Amino acid sequence: MLRKVSVSKEDIEAMKARAAILSSQTMNSTLFKGSEPKCKACNDVGTLHTTRWVEDESYTYNGKPMPVQVSTVELCECQREAVFAKYSATSGMKPNERDRTFEGATVDEDNQLAFSQVRKFIEYIDQHLAAGSWLYIYGDEERAKKENKSAYGTGKSYVTHCAGNMLTAMKKKAIYVTEDKLFEEIKATYNRGADETESEVMFRYENVPILLIDDLFKSKTTDWTEDKLFHLLNNRQQPGRVTIINSNYAPNRISLTLPKNGPAIASRILEQSVLIEMVGTDRRRKKAIERHREVHDTA
Repeated sequence: MLRKVSVSKEDIEAMKARAAILSSQTMNSTLFKGSEPKCKACNDVGTLHTTRWVEDESYTYNGKPMPVQVSTVELCECQREAVFAKYSATSGMKPNERDRTFEGATVDEDNQLAFSQVRKFIEYIDQHLAAGSWLYIYGDEERAKKENKSAYGTGKSYVTHCAGNMLTAMKKKAIYVTEDKLFEEIKATYNRGADETESEVMFRYENVPILLIDDLFKSKTTDWTEDKLFHLLNNRQQPGRVTIINSNYAPNRISLTLPKNGPAIASRILEQSVLIEMVGTDRRRKKAIERHREVHDTA
């Protein structure tokens, strides 16, 4: 039989990332101390090598595909833990956003239930991690109009900040990012001399235990952004990974902003997510009116 060994670009990038980790850990590695390995799965090598037999139509015998052996390389769980050891949702926020907490939030009749539901989700984050649950917080303009309410300024980003800060206080490994920032980081890898490759950036967002995405589906979309977003969310659809999203689109209207992959992404959101709708009073507009009145009264 023919034996074929193939290594994908993603495998190569994973091995490069592993090599960088090993170079910084050489002095402390058990490999150089002659002691028992800390990780029994990989013997402290940091990668797991597996092989499997598949049928490849490019290799045939008497017109039939021949089985060939394919090798894959992936990071061991011990290294995934090391990669995300220092990640916290708060680090991705602006200074004023890091002070937002459920205890200090101004909660009105419109968003009281939503804040309570999001807080309860975070309190049970370990169970949601085990199940791979998602949380989708949305306020849809079309739905809000029917109730004579607003889909904007209702606290979707605020409650997401509260969730992220609570996760940090709980010492949970998480990343908070806006949609714009996410795509900026991916595009930055295309620059010559970039510090990271695209595979490394995608690995970080696909594998972090908890990912919070603020204002999703807001950016101008292209086939490129749709493909990257689909790939990211599709790879997070598994136990051990929680995704928390806020958006201005109800799941059944995501296809309006993502014509190519919207239906598939909406299907995944509906399958994985606890859905929380937030419509009501536009608190930003309300505050602006109050400030205007204060200025007028003191003039």
